[in-house]
Amino acid sequence: MVLSACFVWALGAAPVCAQLYAKPVITPEAAYQMDGYTVLAPPGAGWFEMKRARDYLYFGKRLSSPTHSFIAVALSAPAGGPYADAEAFRAHIVNQITENAADERNKVALAAAEVDSASGPFCVRYQTRTEDRGAVGARGQSLLTETFGVSCLHPEHNELAIDVSYTERGLPTETGTTLRDEGERFVRSLAFTPRR
Repeated sequence: MVLSACFVWALGAAPVCAQLYAKPVITPEAAYQMDGYTVLAPPGAGWFEMKRARDYLYFGKRLSSPTHSFIAVALSAPAGGPYADAEAFRAHIVNQITENAADERNKVALAAAEVDSASGPFCVRYQTRTEDRGAVGARGQSLLTETFGVSCLHPEHNELAIDVSYTERGLPTETGTTLRDEGERFVRSLAFTPRR
């Protein structure tokens, strides 16, 4: 099975749009060892690993509607600092999500971020909400796209930022809190490790 998807994240990298493979997640409790961090696959049925490299990992969930999608993404990238404190890093993340969320097709409805010291000393929880006005297969209807995530500076390597997030897109009647527990458990599975 091959899926087509676009991913946008808070770290400032350009959106990635590509044809991706889909390998079923067999053991969601197994940790994925990445460069400087680990994550668990999102829990629940229907998840697929869609793309993986040393510094990023994409998952997609099989859903029955052609307008409804749910993805989970973990990645690391240069932090672009230094940052004097967590608030300075939060301001950087707000700038990144604001720049990356809007384009000709998407209208930004919300871009918010707050320091999340429970996740780490330099961590920021963020949320974006956009209206996708040009989705293929939506027959002219706007789709709601919401992303929830956390971006952190690695505690031992402050030049490395790690971002773990999930995004749901669909008609307003399709989206909501039903799948968010799976996404939140994925985000909370982030653990820092030494860099390879």
